[in-house]
Amino acid sequence: MYYENLAKKLNNPLLQTKTYWSILKTFYNENKILQIPPVWVDNKFVTDMRSKANIFNNFFAEQCTPLKNDSQLPLNQMYLTHSRLASLEFNEDEILKIISALNTHKAQGDDDISIRMIKICDEALLKPLILLFKESTKASHYPDIWKRSNIIPVHKKNDKQLAKNYRPISLLPIFGKIFEKIIFNKIYHFLLEENLLTPNQSGFRPSDSCVNQLLAITHEIFAAFDCNPSLEVRSVFLDISKAFDKVWHEGLLYKIKSMHISGELYKLLENYLSGRFQRVLLNGQTSYWKPILAGVPQGSILGPLLFLIYINDLPNELKSNAKPFADDASLFTIVNDNNVSADILNNDLLLISQWKMIFNPDPTKPAQEVLFSKKKKSQSHPTISLNNIQVEGVPYQKHLL
Repeated sequence: MYYENLAKKLNNPLLQTKTYWSILKTFYNENKILQIPPVWVDNKFVTDMRSKANIFNNFFAEQCTPLKNDSQLPLNQMYLTHSRLASLEFNEDEILKIISALNTHKAQGDDDISIRMIKICDEALLKPLILLFKESTKASHYPDIWKRSNIIPVHKKNDKQLAKNYRPISLLPIFGKIFEKIIFNKIYHFLLEENLLTPNQSGFRPSDSCVNQLLAITHEIFAAFDCNPSLEVRSVFLDISKAFDKVWHEGLLYKIKSMHISGELYKLLENYLSGRFQRVLLNGQTSYWKPILAGVPQGSILGPLLFLIYINDLPNELKSNAKPFADDASLFTIVNDNNVSADILNNDLLLISQWKMIFNPDPTKPAQEVLFSKKKKSQSHPTISLNNIQVEGVPYQKHLL
């Protein structure tokens, strides 16, 4: 009867494409067990599943370490608003709404409490959760069990036998995510009300998208073309390597405080970032737990918002027009004077390179420049460089794809 019902669904012409392929895979009985070939490390192949899990965990944990450079925090704390956010409020309706929106197809975290079970118990959980959230906020302590994430390696590109060609997918406890969602709602609404988020940032923001940013960039380019005489636009496209993994905690907390997030909420966020651990799961085998020393938790609710706060002031410090989208960024300058435009871009690229983040370290994906022009014969422009490497000039760029 089960398969007959699935077959009837396949015959429905109104069936959505995603559901169609999901049902088809059920008939194919595709093997969903994660298949990772022997991993090449130290000039030998490793086949044991637990050993492979530890290799992946060591590699992923190494990425979550702060960069060592000369970056220092200002001695005096600056505040961007007179308003202050210092506490949280909890109510049953909000928590019930968050539980109702949970996707039962998502995996649970290290505590093995499934979303399906949480949904079954929804109203019975409200008072205990509110009590737990209140006590956690009052003590400025985010529960340690919610700081532990299970990691699933997912292949990105190239050789499957090298750990560096995989990215980590984090599975966190669901109760922690519910708590994070409440914190997220409070902070995000505060930042919007106080107009603290740069309008140039389009990533991770509701009602914004890469399409909006591409339209804004295109509009500025054509506005330069419409000048009399027509002007050229120099643009540099950048990529932040391991953006989420390299967030400097001290710098992030300074920027959180600069937005006047203080009191028990600030202390809770401080504790939220510390004492985090991860392990890798491979076909039922687990690695050892490894500490996380930098970055914002991937797979979390708060992670993207904290990353936005961390890079929020990037456009404000630059003289060129910066358009960040999550971990991608583009710099634009309208060319009124060739030398002045080159100086602006070089100074901005130097300022960017002094952040505790790595921009375009991958030789296969270097920083690239596109010169937008309507002129039949463009003038020569001075070279620009990032990290003492000349920025490559290309005829076009696939941005945000």
